Amino acid sequence: MKIYHDILKSKQKIIRAINTYGFSPEHNYYNYLYTQNSGKKCVFIDFGGKKGIVAFFSKDSNSWRIINGVLAPENERTELLAKFLDYASSRGSKKVFMEAAEDFKSEIFKKLKAVYRLNVNYSMNWPIYNLKKLDENLSGKNWKKLRNIKNRFYKSFKIEIKNPKKVRKEVLKEILDKWMKKRFPRDRANYSYYVRLIDNNFKGLEALRAISVNGEVCSFSGGWMVPDSEIFYCGVGIFNYGYKDLGDFVNLDDLLHLKQLGYSHVDLGGSEESLFHFKKKFDPEKVYRTYVFSITKK
Repeated sequence: MKIYHDILKSKQKIIRAINTYGFSPEHNYYNYLYTQNSGKKCVFIDFGGKKGIVAFFSKDSNSWRIINGVLAPENERTELLAKFLDYASSRGSKKVFMEAAEDFKSEIFKKLKAVYRLNVNYSMNWPIYNLKKLDENLSGKNWKKLRNIKNRFYKSFKIEIKNPKKVRKEVLKEILDKWMKKRFPRDRANYSYYVRLIDNNFKGLEALRAISVNGEVCSFSGGWMVPDSEIFYCGVGIFNYGYKDLGDFVNLDDLLHLKQLGYSHVDLGGSEESLFHFKKKFDPEKVYRTYVFSITKK
């Protein structure tokens, strides 16, 4: 096991591991790069054979956070996790935080409970939408409200679609500022993540889109393909709340746009109950759950 503290130098190792064993929406090199900050450094734990863990280390609290699992064959993930936990413990780290889907979380709790205390902090729901079943005309009574919102925006305002790469960074950051002010208290939005994303001109993202309403850019969005899947992850969807039902209009526009681009399924991201309630109106085909929990040596 080797530890790489410079993810710029270890970029190709991380990308190879993601391409070989990635499975989560958050398994994206640039996602890791934008997430780190002065108090939370990204570290790659290399097990060889294109297997590894991407984690964030906080020097102040001497704690680690693993983002959605281990990059390895399923039957090796818990064993490799245990090796990393032994390493973290040997370095004096008292706690490791981790996010995992239901099946992997259950396996970890079963196999490691004799050595570690494991406590769930919160869970998130992740809706998956089947774009093959999405009617572009939004026909039927189930789509009536969203259909009316879409029609009202196009009838009442001048709507233009732009590439956010060509929008001034100051404008995008102003949208971000207004979006942040409206976040729910328990929404764990990472402001610095989006600033880095904008400053790096959305490198690592696809299907970029910005919506202008009456000449004012009000939103920007984009994402990437989930490794080893047919699912596109809408990792970024920011809007300024400048108009009634703007969030509905922007999210619906993203789904219709992705359908036109030929994507078959979309993941709109994990959220706790309040935000998940908003996402349910777009009729997900299925929902899966991830758990964020702490691991402490007994």
